[in-house]
Amino acid sequence: MFIYRLIKNNNRFPMNSLFSSTRRFCHKVELGVNIYNSKLKRKVPLILRNPLYSSWYTCGPTVYDSAHIGHACTFVRLDIIQRILRSHFNVNLVTCMNITNIDDKIIQKGNETGRSWKVIAEEYEQEFWQDLNSLNIIPPDIKLRVTDKIPEILKFIEGIEAKGFTKVGKDNSVYFKISNYNNYGKLQNISQDNSSTDVDFALWKSEKPNEPSWDSKWGKGRPGWHIECSTLASLVFGKNLDFHAGGIDLKFPHHENEEAQSCVYHSVDDWVSNWIHTGHLHLEGQKDKMSKSLKNTVSIREFLQDNSSDQFRVAILLSHYRNLIEFGPELMKTAEMFLNRIKSFREDSTAFINGLKPNGSIDVAELTITFEKSRKEIDYFLRDDFNTSRALGQIVELINTTNKMVNSHSEIKETSDSEKTIVQGIVNYVNEILNTFGVGQGEPTFSSTNVKMENLINSIIKVRNDIRLKAREEKNKEMYKICDSIRDTLEENSVIVKDHGNVSSWNYIKNKQ
Repeated sequence: MFIYRLIKNNNRFPMNSLFSSTRRFCHKVELGVNIYNSKLKRKVPLILRNPLYSSWYTCGPTVYDSAHIGHACTFVRLDIIQRILRSHFNVNLVTCMNITNIDDKIIQKGNETGRSWKVIAEEYEQEFWQDLNSLNIIPPDIKLRVTDKIPEILKFIEGIEAKGFTKVGKDNSVYFKISNYNNYGKLQNISQDNSSTDVDFALWKSEKPNEPSWDSKWGKGRPGWHIECSTLASLVFGKNLDFHAGGIDLKFPHHENEEAQSCVYHSVDDWVSNWIHTGHLHLEGQKDKMSKSLKNTVSIREFLQDNSSDQFRVAILLSHYRNLIEFGPELMKTAEMFLNRIKSFREDSTAFINGLKPNGSIDVAELTITFEKSRKEIDYFLRDDFNTSRALGQIVELINTTNKMVNSHSEIKETSDSEKTIVQGIVNYVNEILNTFGVGQGEPTFSSTNVKMENLINSIIKVRNDIRLKAREEKNKEMYKICDSIRDTLEENSVIVKDHGNVSSWNYIKNKQ
């Protein structure tokens, strides 16, 4: 919030002066990344305007109801891209998101429930931020609510009016005249007669009975949807944005209209350098996107009752951010299998490094070559329009090769330092990439009301291991059966036990069937 407060509180700085002045003295930066360009319909080199920071605006929610996993899909995907830019490519992103807290749907909800539209908006906004936190989504640096910026929105409309791009309709609302703007249709191929008034969109909606309204030179009313984002993003970032993001359903008309009115206001050819649109999430077997109006939604809170945020994030990572996701039990099972594989890899690697797997044998030269290849491939995939699905596939190949060596049944020997080093290096790298993707914060943990559970399981594992060692010493089959029984019982309760020579380890697998 520092940048926004500086602009707001220092009258010597006109709106956007901090951002525009730094750009005048900076050179553009090419990262060696290719990104899909919605205007050109192909991938192009990602070029940033400023080496000091990059601007990112995300269209936020209209807060009239609980967010569902279709919304979560968009925000998790954008969070992943932001994390990759920040962590992998060292881009200093300044992010902003709006909250639409006045809208037809909010007013309708108030009328249906007999509650104030303000109370409804505040309630669901708070819930939205809580949901994002539960999904391990990094919050935006700057948060702006529409109703806090009505004077700025009116000024923006007046700026468009001064350039001859508005008209007042029969309903006394103010509209943007698309016929006056020759570059309409940048993001979406438009086949239309520009003389038609049907395509003109509202900048200021005239007051209706029993609806909230604000004073303006055109009479009482409230902002149109599209003007809200243009104003708020311009208030923070000025006449040029590096990134503007949202779901694919916002591409037209919302983002198209934003681009048109912002280019007119700022007198620029292009307002946004990189539009990022995420694919829809469909429930498995359904053709339509998840939507409250279609009553085919699963709320974020409902979903997290039976699944972890890591499961959801991995499910998202398994497909390209621009692709549609068919969401269902099979996808979640695949995500859970990936997480279990990672846990097993970490556990087995740690056991090997600690000398608990004396049968393991590492071909250091071969594994080093595999490691280097994987690093190059993953970097290549992330540079290719943030292709996380291909990157995950390469991670699986790397850990499979490592596991095969760690769990080999060669002659018992003392593990060399070079073997330990290469395995630890791979563990560190896998953790680094997963942390970059935001995976690792949603692992299942024991309830805070049962904090002694972990100590209890450790005690059971110790007793079982003592019995196992005694059974080996005495070659006692009945004692071995007891060990197997304890192991099977623990597994039924999602605790997986692994034996490593003279010691044993365990880990907890959520929803183990």
